[in-house]
Amino acid sequence: METQKPKIAMYVQRTFGDKLNATFDFIKENWKVLLKYVTYLLLPVSLIQALSMNGLMGMMLGTADPAVVEAMFTDSGQVVTFVSYYGLLLLISLIGTNLLGALVYTLMRLYNEREQRLSGIEFGELKPLLYRNFKRLFSLTLFAIFMMVLIGLVIGVLASLVSSFSVLFVFLLLLLVGLLLLAPLLLWGSIYLFEDISLMKAFSKAFRLGFATWGGVVLMAIVMGFLASILQGVTTMPWYISILVKTFFIASDAGSGIGTSAGYNFMLYLFGVLQAFGAYLAMIFYLVGLAYQYGHAAEKMDSVRIEEDINHFDQL
Repeated sequence: METQKPKIAMYVQRTFGDKLNATFDFIKENWKVLLKYVTYLLLPVSLIQALSMNGLMGMMLGTADPAVVEAMFTDSGQVVTFVSYYGLLLLISLIGTNLLGALVYTLMRLYNEREQRLSGIEFGELKPLLYRNFKRLFSLTLFAIFMMVLIGLVIGVLASLVSSFSVLFVFLLLLLVGLLLLAPLLLWGSIYLFEDISLMKAFSKAFRLGFATWGGVVLMAIVMGFLASILQGVTTMPWYISILVKTFFIASDAGSGIGTSAGYNFMLYLFGVLQAFGAYLAMIFYLVGLAYQYGHAAEKMDSVRIEEDINHFDQL
């Protein structure tokens, strides 16, 4: 019987290479469970997302009707349709992204807490924590959007009060400050979902842990973001090429050909589903990588693992 590898602990100080290894090892060990529940929860979201995405692209590129783009801003019906497609796409993407984050961090937390890891886990076991994590992540996202809107309004007010040269200077200054602040906030979601603390306490803790490990956070986000972009590009390519082909056929007055056939449109829809679902799968690497970056930062600053060992000493 093959000896099982040691469990991948969350709260461990690791080098950057070790954090990458922990990320890949977790996904390799649990890829069947991840794929099972991502398919169960995110495939239905991808089906709806592909409809709104193809409808929106049809209007933007003129693939649905050559005159749509020109008439869109003068025909109230077209405006309503465009807003409906765009609003639905934003809403579904928001739900899908938060659902994926809640699912991945639910599985990671249960992996750390269960003696048998994720072996034999059923949906009923992860459902309460999944629901809790989704609510917390969704509220965090809405709060973050509110903050971004508020910051945008402040920038707009400042821009109206200063000269054009000063506007550029203020914009560059705020951009620099924003980049410095963004890195710590990448840990915000991990902290809020792995720990039983309030939203604002997680916000302040993200700055404390994030600034202490700023370089690691940035490097992890860049590397995992790049990897996710490559994987997403692979699943996006068929949909992107199909959109270009359809645009070409309609632009060349071949509207009655392959570009507008029901079969081709159905194929385009399937590629849209693949594109959306592939994006969610690719995002897993990014989420897991940031989770282990959080675990590294928490152990480095707060010695979380040592505290856990002390609290569970009587069980050893």
